[in-house]
Amino acid sequence: MKVYILTREPFPNGMAATNRIKCYAKAIIKKKVACEVLICTRTERYGKPPKNTIGDGIFEGISYKYIGGTPLRSGNIVLRQINDRMDKVWTMLYLFKHLKKGDIVLGYCGVFPHFINTIIRITHMKNAFYFRDLCELPYGTSQETARNIKLRKFTFSKQFPLCDGFIAISDTLVTLAEKYKRTDAKVLKVPILVDFEKYCIVDKSNEVDVPYIFHSGTLFEQKDGILGMIEAFGIALRQIPFPIRFISTGKIENSPHKEAIHELIEKYHLKDKILFTGYLSESELRDYLSKASLVIINKYDTQQNKYCFSTKLAEYLAASKPVIITKVGEAMNWLTNGKDAYIVEAQRIDSLAEKIVDAFTEVQKRYDIAKNGFKTCKNSFDYRNYSKQLIDFFTQISNDTN
Repeated sequence: MKVYILTREPFPNGMAATNRIKCYAKAIIKKKVACEVLICTRTERYGKPPKNTIGDGIFEGISYKYIGGTPLRSGNIVLRQINDRMDKVWTMLYLFKHLKKGDIVLGYCGVFPHFINTIIRITHMKNAFYFRDLCELPYGTSQETARNIKLRKFTFSKQFPLCDGFIAISDTLVTLAEKYKRTDAKVLKVPILVDFEKYCIVDKSNEVDVPYIFHSGTLFEQKDGILGMIEAFGIALRQIPFPIRFISTGKIENSPHKEAIHELIEKYHLKDKILFTGYLSESELRDYLSKASLVIINKYDTQQNKYCFSTKLAEYLAASKPVIITKVGEAMNWLTNGKDAYIVEAQRIDSLAEKIVDAFTEVQKRYDIAKNGFKTCKNSFDYRNYSKQLIDFFTQISNDTN
């Protein structure tokens, strides 16, 4: 058996989705099962500094291949469109040529539904099996447009029944898969994953002159509650008897809320107390994280957050960082307020500010929460804990079918 992870996410450098793919691959390889990551489209936007430049190789033991031979997109719009179409064709041909009986295609691709349906049919033609990763509500991470609703309905009615199995990140997504899958398809719940040994880093928070809060998400209000986070920081500053800072990845210029962010900076006099780093490499990210005193995951009670489970939570906990998190979604099945996390109601800026004050003024409690969060992560989110489950899940369906 060989497992092909099919995705449109950038590799090996990327964001949360890329990190989950790495964890899947490492978990599979740990059980001495061959695994290859196939990227079915060119991921680096023209005119933007590329995060990936190599079309194939081995990264941390994981074989990967851009089907188009490169992650770089052409500067010519016509060539880009041709490449997009041809890369899909080459993906179909590659799998048709290389898939063998009993192999697995793990689809980490929530878009291109007609293309994916063709991939599933090719997979079945080769007597192989298609599993779909479910990390979020299909077409539920952006505006609820008529087009997205139509594509979601197509996915439920035309794609889910074709899948041999699902790997879901949350209880709500398990329920969703159970509702639309065919009778003999199986569902496995696998929560957020982290390379625990990689993120188990030395705490360097005492090495900085001014302690800081760190946010490694987006500058989008709907997804990461960035405006609420900044305002809570501004309010908390007035109650903490020593200076603290707020450091976030991303650039204000790329945020749809740039004017609102500037207004908050002006309102709370944060110009010298807040820093936006832009994109950070993995090593830079870990360095900033190691020196942070507190991290925040400010998810709102939205459709998107009801279904998903923030990958960066596991990274924060593995790094022994105390986490403030809102009472939304799957995370509440794993964390306890005051034990391994600070938990606040969503969209309560005053409560978030109070927790920030508590974290910086009750130091021993902060250390205890960080220590317990570290244990929770090691026991629950390390990819190594799921190697056997994943392979057993794949082989069970293969054996049941045969």
